[in-house]
Amino acid sequence: MVSVVIATLNREAMLRRTIEVLLSREDYHPFELIVVDQTEQHEEATTRYLESVSSRIIHRRATYKSLPRARNEGLEVAKGEIVVFIDDDVETGHGFLAAHVAPYADEKVWAVTGPAPSPGEALLGRHEISDEQYEKLFVDDRLLLNVDFDFEPCSWGVGCNLSVRKSAAMRVGRFDEHFVANAVGEDAEFCYRIRKHGGIIHYAGRAALVHFQDPSGGCRTDVGADYVRMAAYNLNYFYRAIGGRLPAIVEANWRAYRQYVLNRDNLRRAVSLNLAYFVGLYRGRRQSLWNAGS
Repeated sequence: MVSVVIATLNREAMLRRTIEVLLSREDYHPFELIVVDQTEQHEEATTRYLESVSSRIIHRRATYKSLPRARNEGLEVAKGEIVVFIDDDVETGHGFLAAHVAPYADEKVWAVTGPAPSPGEALLGRHEISDEQYEKLFVDDRLLLNVDFDFEPCSWGVGCNLSVRKSAAMRVGRFDEHFVANAVGEDAEFCYRIRKHGGIIHYAGRAALVHFQDPSGGCRTDVGADYVRMAAYNLNYFYRAIGGRLPAIVEANWRAYRQYVLNRDNLRRAVSLNLAYFVGLYRGRRQSLWNAGS
């Protein structure tokens, strides 16, 4: 048994497509599909679709809006020992689940990830990357190439295409629910704890999907004060959670500050955005660390 978990929020057509492709294309059995739905009110077409597949999915309605919490809910109700997390705007490829499952023949493998290219983006073969790039696959937490070959130990896995042994996820404390809104960094932080506890993350080139990164739905908003505050919070909480060193923290904050505050389009809102960024930075550095028992 493999459990597939989709956490969704305010997504309509792409959610329907994601579910339909998985149900129609996937030939691995047995598997269950768990949809943790944080949307308050769907469009009529989505409501009708979810009703039409109600016998083939587990549809759980949530009253909160939290990606890590939704993933944890899916993890808790999953019947499978292998739990696969995908986003609500993806298209899985043929043999997707089998490719996720295969590496778990090695008991040292606790998590598996795979390529998540954008539509039309080609995967790179080993001969298409340099030896230097190949070495970085094993050591650089910021680099995860979309490649069509396997390697391990992988430094981290992308949340839109990530599987884990349920027992291992529970052992390391599940996903950190202190990440907020779009929860940028929660996947890397979760993988950090997998590695810290001795687990291996395997990159499976055949466990591929296409990530559409739909601009609608989710927690995506205009890059205003609320978004900037959230981004600064998540960034600084992430580095606090992994015990990041000061040079890396300064570099990451400068890069984010330039992106969200100093870019030309936001000059007219400079005062509010500056305040929002530093409020988020402060809160992220002050937030107590996640305790799975809390």
